Amino acid sequence: MIQQWFATMNEMLDDLIIRYPDATGEERKQLADEWNVLKTLSDVMIESWLQLEDKMGVYREMQQQQNVNEPNEQFCHPFLKGHGYFRLQMFSQASQHLEEVVHRYPDFISARLFLALSQMHLQQWATAQHHLQLVVAVTDDNKLQAIAFNALGCIQAIYARLDYACGYFRKALEYEPAFEDAHSNLESCQQGKEQLELQFCSTEWQDIVPI
Repeated sequence: MIQQWFATMNEMLDDLIIRYPDATGEERKQLADEWNVLKTLSDVMIESWLQLEDKMGVYREMQQQQNVNEPNEQFCHPFLKGHGYFRLQMFSQASQHLEEVVHRYPDFISARLFLALSQMHLQQWATAQHHLQLVVAVTDDNKLQAIAFNALGCIQAIYARLDYACGYFRKALEYEPAFEDAHSNLESCQQGKEQLELQFCSTEWQDIVPI
């Protein structure tokens, strides 16, 4: 349809170009009227095209944003591998694959949480704490909040900041009162044991993290 429209416009313009040199005053006035009609049609077409381009640009931006924020099949594979290594307690390999996913998809909360827990097992406390703080800042899932706050409490306990640790454990229990890991960790810190027995995230709670 568009090609036919342009073909017709070109034919009309060709006719004007051929007729104009030999046209008299009255004929040139008629040709000018025809030209104005074609010019108006052309302006309308250009304006409509620009509006269409604007909408196409909006869609492209939405599509690109979705591609950035939503894991696709290509990156679900390394996440599943990383999660599998985590369950096998092969935390170095788990961390490697999960870092790949988090780098590409910063909002993939489950990957970031398992990465933080892997790093805790590797005693990479500072980077684990960074990821956990991001998790609690963006997720609205009570269980994920509880797991992340409990893990943050464990890091503070390892640094012997028991008051801060207890605060994090209580925060975890605010989100999930039945969270046994947080209960156990809070009790251990309150008793002031020299050898703390900390639970980062038991298998039962690992299973509730969406994958």
